Amino acid sequence: MEEWGTSPLAEMGCALATKISILGRVIRRFDAQMVRLDEELKEKTDEEIRTLLRGGFVFTTHDELLPDDILADIDAFLFESRSAYEIIGKFLAEFFQRILGQALSQQEIVARLEADGIDTEWVKQLRDHRVLFFHNTAPWIALEVARWQPRRFDLLVLKKTVPDDSNDMIRLKELVDIFRGFEKSLGALHQFIVATIEQVESRVQT
Repeated sequence: MEEWGTSPLAEMGCALATKISILGRVIRRFDAQMVRLDEELKEKTDEEIRTLLRGGFVFTTHDELLPDDILADIDAFLFESRSAYEIIGKFLAEFFQRILGQALSQQEIVARLEADGIDTEWVKQLRDHRVLFFHNTAPWIALEVARWQPRRFDLLVLKKTVPDDSNDMIRLKELVDIFRGFEKSLGALHQFIVATIEQVESRVQT
């Protein structure tokens, strides 16, 4: 308890809780923007959509700021997710060192997640996307007609204004998978912390 109050742990714990709260807010806001976009798309008939595609025209929303709102939330998602991930790593390393007397590296955290059967590919994808949009370029969005009956669109995040191939775009499913991987990892790390504490307490009691 003394270590918690006098070390950076308390501040880091509050920062982590705040980051996760912000991330939740960003996701709810993004969902709301997608509902707005869906409502605008429903106003268009299949023939109107096909005319846009045949002519290579851009679909213009009634609210001209809607695309920017969506992009802002995508950018915020990548930033806040990566930031929370890094703070988690630092918090765990500090917690294990000060409270449990054990060293814990970032590589060991990832290895622990993989040992629990969690696919950690999302960690690399998140890092690569964040580096790209933080240092090198801005994201853009496009819509792909996934099917006509019933009509469904897939959101694409473009890495280039005119993509050459699928490597120049991020499908919404990939962003969803990153978030789900993040969620699963949080749950697994919580169980890992509890199990480690129980092991330490068991040794102390004996």
